[in-house]
Amino acid sequence: MKSKEKGIPLKLPSSESGFSMLEVIIAILTITAFLTGTLQLMAVNALYKVRSERQAQANFWIQEDFEDTKYQASTLAFDEKWCTGEEGYATALRRQLTAPPPDAPIPEERLVAKKPIVGKDYSLFQTFNIAEQLDNPHRLRIEYEVRLADDQTPKDYPNQENVIAESSVEVIPDASFNCP
Repeated sequence: MKSKEKGIPLKLPSSESGFSMLEVIIAILTITAFLTGTLQLMAVNALYKVRSERQAQANFWIQEDFEDTKYQASTLAFDEKWCTGEEGYATALRRQLTAPPPDAPIPEERLVAKKPIVGKDYSLFQTFNIAEQLDNPHRLRIEYEVRLADDQTPKDYPNQENVIAESSVEVIPDASFNCP
């Protein structure tokens, strides 16, 4: 027969029978703090994911329009009148892109299109930098900007700006290389 000293005690002393109330409260607070931090990080991650998706789509949109502009520049017909004077092929390309009436001045900014990007409507604008055109009459500098449409509110998250993508390009129409 086993003695009580060598065997397993049948009953634990009351001070070692479980967790105290203080230990349970500390454990609950620790778990709550960890979960709160994790959930906040998940929410911030979701916001940045939407933001980066919008910016990526806006940059693709700019690239797509720039490819169309390059195509129009490559198909511009040669005309001797664009080879001389202050207006060069840059002016001819601007006129083709904006399509103003024949005697009207060519606008310096153009709304290309509007489309939704991840649940919000955005507008793509081209701004033509004509200040440097006198030095290089065949080179057209275009500033692209994707910004919120006029009827949209920008405040999905803190520090959100109206403009989500910008780019600057220069185009020289192929026909200008035939000028003397």
